[in-house]
Amino acid sequence: MSARRGSPIQEFHAISSPMKRWIATLFLISSYPLTAQCERFPLESPQTSVVGSLGQARARSDDTLIDIAREFDLGYDQIVSANLNVNRWIPGEGTVVTLPSQYILPGAVRKGLVLNIAELRLYYYPALAKGSTPEVFTYPVSIGRMDWRTPLGITRVVKKERDPVWRPPPSIRAEHAREGDALPESIAGGDPTNPLGRFALRLGIPSYLIHGVDERKAFGIGMRVTHGCIRMYPEDIEELFGLAPVNTQVTIVDEPIKIGRLGDRVFLSVHQPLDEGEDESLPPLPRVTLGQVMHHLSTQMRADSSIDSALIATIVEVGDGVPHEIAVASDSRSYTRDTTMPAETRKPSSITDEYQKAVSHYLQGSADKSTSQPSEAPRRQPRPPYEEADDSTVRQYLEERY
Repeated sequence: MSARRGSPIQEFHAISSPMKRWIATLFLISSYPLTAQCERFPLESPQTSVVGSLGQARARSDDTLIDIAREFDLGYDQIVSANLNVNRWIPGEGTVVTLPSQYILPGAVRKGLVLNIAELRLYYYPALAKGSTPEVFTYPVSIGRMDWRTPLGITRVVKKERDPVWRPPPSIRAEHAREGDALPESIAGGDPTNPLGRFALRLGIPSYLIHGVDERKAFGIGMRVTHGCIRMYPEDIEELFGLAPVNTQVTIVDEPIKIGRLGDRVFLSVHQPLDEGEDESLPPLPRVTLGQVMHHLSTQMRADSSIDSALIATIVEVGDGVPHEIAVASDSRSYTRDTTMPAETRKPSSITDEYQKAVSHYLQGSADKSTSQPSEAPRRQPRPPYEEADDSTVRQYLEERY
């Protein structure tokens, strides 16, 4: 299964023109500020590394997945990956939408801000008051793809700015000029068209900020976009601005594979990239392989732990970023039985054995026909055929938003 997809604009051109006008009207009606549900979780034990829980919501007639994502403080790629069989533009009245609001915490030290670029999500661990319970706040973010040159490691918040002035760099001004869209030298802070929004946290890495967005682009949070730093929903950056002081530590990691524990249950999440397709000259983002996941498991779990190789392969192939239970730590039992053999005769396979098979099959090319193959992941519903040459109103609207 390929995880690549077209950009929002490209996909919109696959929808019939009358339907596009109707959806554009719904977008315009729904473009008022929202108050997202805060993702805030207590950490009762240092061993707890899985927080939150999966949920469901029934779409209303005028909902898109983007509307639902913002309402529940989820990112665009996050909700689309968890609902690949749902039409993101018109889920339909009563359609059940999965809310992937369960998270495996990154492996970084739980201090200050931790940005996991692989999952497009920011975690904030506030300093503890004496006698208080540790907690974590988490927010979806957008990052730049083409301009993302941030080294992994540790930096800090060096300045907080309310109503920051936007001064587009020469490269962005030149790009817009080539497209006939001249940008001003600056946009004043507080201007509703200012792409930095109302709040910004400037990092120790030169020219990088964690900032909000103006309302026209707020519905693109949770995507790998072409330009920009680290973007957040307007309501999220306002909250974080009030929480995180200057000198807060910022740790930047890239963890597409995460293993966590909740009690004696072991969970695995794999974040496969969804290519936004805005620049077809760029190579597709690399996908996580089964061999990489099995190697990660071999370093994190006991060598004699029994796992279900078919389940792991499916989790890797789908790559929806949702935590999936794979084992019970207390007795190393597999979470999902291999039903190809009766339970009483099934021979447990160790992680070490499964890792060697994965390396042989996926990295050396020597296929082992006895290795369980991943089941086919759910496919998105086909779009209605495109009927007219263009719809300039919808195109302009989407280009401004995304």
